[in-house]
Amino acid sequence: MRRALILVIDGWGAGFLGCYGNSWLDTPALDQWACQSVLFEQCLSESPDPLMLYPRLLDGSHPLGIDSPGGPLSVLAEGDIPLHLLSDDPRLATLRETTRLSSVETFPEVTDVAAKSAEETTLARFASVLLDWLDEPPREEVIWAHARGMLGPWDAPYSYRESLADEDDPAPPELVHPPFERENREFDSDHILGITQAYAGQVTVLDMLLGELLATIEELPLAEQPLVVLTSTGGYPLGLHGQIGREQDSPLRLYSDTLHVPLLIRQPGGQEGLTRLQGLAQLGDILPTVVRSFGLELPGSANLDLLHVRLAESREFVLSGLGLQRCFRTTHWSLRYHLPDEITPLDELELDQIVPELFVKPDDRWEINNIADRCTNVAEIGLKTALAIELAYRRDDPLPDLPEELCTPVE
Repeated sequence: MRRALILVIDGWGAGFLGCYGNSWLDTPALDQWACQSVLFEQCLSESPDPLMLYPRLLDGSHPLGIDSPGGPLSVLAEGDIPLHLLSDDPRLATLRETTRLSSVETFPEVTDVAAKSAEETTLARFASVLLDWLDEPPREEVIWAHARGMLGPWDAPYSYRESLADEDDPAPPELVHPPFERENREFDSDHILGITQAYAGQVTVLDMLLGELLATIEELPLAEQPLVVLTSTGGYPLGLHGQIGREQDSPLRLYSDTLHVPLLIRQPGGQEGLTRLQGLAQLGDILPTVVRSFGLELPGSANLDLLHVRLAESREFVLSGLGLQRCFRTTHWSLRYHLPDEITPLDELELDQIVPELFVKPDDRWEINNIADRCTNVAEIGLKTALAIELAYRRDDPLPDLPEELCTPVE
């Protein structure tokens, strides 16, 4: 009996997992997930706003494009496989009216207060619902579980933050509401350290809960184990690029700390565990992969079945957007820019209206060293290509080929 769980933890960036190279914070349960999963080194979110992102993931289109009939959700419905959304984010209740999800259940809001134990945290209450689901008799269905995660209360016990502080560090902050700050200069290093310790305390709770979830799955008979996808809609800025946190009414700066997300796919029995894939993946690939796991076909999709493609040869770029901001990522380059307005047609824009930032990938992981003024040819070609790709998304036209200059690493 096939079933699948897509677990999305909002605000969870790839930089806070040991299996993604973090050596400062221990995440033993997530490392164990990686041992039993196919791990995608370079998964990017097309948009870190779930209200913009989810309807397009469900119909198989790009968030910067137009609706696409006959997408993954339709294929699942035709195969009599329901897709249910569970979330502790009340904003997602609007998806009941705007999508063809089989059901949308949002949990009652609770007061955001610091918890005395990990078992009393908001994440733990969310995890308990998933553990109850695993105890139910299996049936063919997909559960899309969206947790506010790091955008919800930072309610891990204060001792978790203290355990991450050295003897000479200032006391970590006692905040419970996720912080949001903007500066046009560097933040105080002690301030960033405290915020980072508080964030890491939440990741520690998440790691413990995912360990319990994995242990429960391992105890199930192989035929009852679900396909499980672990990922995020976007990370959480912790002082880079002049921003701490994310706020619904403020524009989020699109850099790797907000767009590079973890993606691990555990198949029943841990099949193909310890597999690490380096090519570019995007969140739109998740549902086509799940559809294929049920033995269904998804014709004509630009998204990939991640478990059955040579990823490095199948995806040349990812274009991400939020508001007027764009980030265009290829294997070797990351180009960030703003559109000047929402009115001017893309094919009428003058390039000198846009000031791009260009970063070398994968070397410049955190996108600190802007080399647009030194690689003007790559920046100009990248900008022209990104605008052409977005125009193709908007018109539902075939995507243009990637110029050779963008396929070549920096010399």
